[in-house]
Amino acid sequence: ALAHVDMYLINNSTLRIVGLSKAKSNLKMFNTLGKQVVNTPLTSNGLHDVHLPKLTTGIYIVQLENDKGILNKKIVLE
Repeated sequence: ALAHVDMYLINNSTLRIVGLSKAKSNLKMFNTLGKQVVNTPLTSNGLHDVHLPKLTTGIYIVQLENDKGILNKKIVLE
């Protein structure tokens, strides 16, 4: 399971993912209208910073998926 994984914003252009195992993962990010704004493959060992494109302020859903499952988290860009 992905229960030990956490995702949070360091700033409006960097999303930090901690607790990720070495498994290949994919990170997707969607705006509130359901439009995909980020799609990035990840290979990480513990800590990974994802640099986000210039996005408008608002609420986004971040989806992390790998062979262990799917983790969805809401983040707010200010």
